[in-house]
Amino acid sequence: MSENAPGDPKGRPGIKAVAALAGVGIASVSRVLSGQPGSSPQLTQRVLDAARALGYTPNALAQGLRRRATRSIGFVVSDITNPLIASIVGGAESVLSVAGFSVLLTNSGGVPSIDAERIEVLMQRQVDGLILLPALEDDAATLAALRNVKSPIVVIDRSFPDDIPAHYVLSDHYQGIGAAARHLLESGHRRLGLVVGRDVRPTRERIRAMQDAFDSLGLKRDLIVHRGTLSPEHGKAALEEMLAQKRPPSAIVLGGNQLLEGALSAVHRRGLKLGVDLSLVSCDDVPLCRFHQPAIATVMRDASLLGARAAQLLLAHIEAPGEPETVSLPTWFELRESCGAAPVTSANASG
Repeated sequence: MSENAPGDPKGRPGIKAVAALAGVGIASVSRVLSGQPGSSPQLTQRVLDAARALGYTPNALAQGLRRRATRSIGFVVSDITNPLIASIVGGAESVLSVAGFSVLLTNSGGVPSIDAERIEVLMQRQVDGLILLPALEDDAATLAALRNVKSPIVVIDRSFPDDIPAHYVLSDHYQGIGAAARHLLESGHRRLGLVVGRDVRPTRERIRAMQDAFDSLGLKRDLIVHRGTLSPEHGKAALEEMLAQKRPPSAIVLGGNQLLEGALSAVHRRGLKLGVDLSLVSCDDVPLCRFHQPAIATVMRDASLLGARAAQLLLAHIEAPGEPETVSLPTWFELRESCGAAPVTSANASG
């Protein structure tokens, strides 16, 4: 019996049953489950929920034999302990599992050479495609490994040279960080701090957004950028150094949720009250942002959707290889109590 039937002789539901439960057409279900573009996030979620509720799975063995495929996807990440990355992986897996693909997840721990090793191992396993969120963009070993990949590649939040035949799913970091910076400047802050990680696309976009916020309001750029690895230790060291300056920033933006714990320890050690003595913005809505008192203003994004779109893009190009595509997903600023007006005793008085 075909997959278009309500079920097979073993009682498994078919694609018609999924379509009926989701309240959509069979073509829409087929498009979502094969990863083809053109479906709204709402429709995609309805189809995936219906497929999971019914326990629907494609006939992976038959499809694999037809395509000489392993029905497996390699996923290389730099830090699976980061809640953001865990959500990205979960979003991708929700799409891939319904489409009948297994995920081989590898974690480099932020070590670029291990990214390269993992790519090579996954290709030896003959995966049908790769999703990547590597530590760096310019590591020679990683780039060499990618140039040898023949399967479709989807890269999340990184930029590679044009000779890497990859598709991209990117967060629009410029949008959310720019909104946060403009709010701070419009609240009277004139000297801002930005804590960022390595020289990868999100870092560059966050710096550019902060600089452009000054320009858009006709203000002289007064921005302190502190670079390092995204870790609690870096967050603490960066804030200690910034706040010890003769003219410390009155507002600081953290370019990664991994920085928040360390940054807050520096704030508390100095006895500063967020939203009064110092304004603080973080990135990505981890529980600490919401449950800290005061709650931490945050540049938000839908991490699960980021992973789901990466999986859909990859499945589409496994089904029908094509020219490189780039998908951009929004970020936005959520104002919370950790942001307030600039203190009159701060460097803003002379800025």
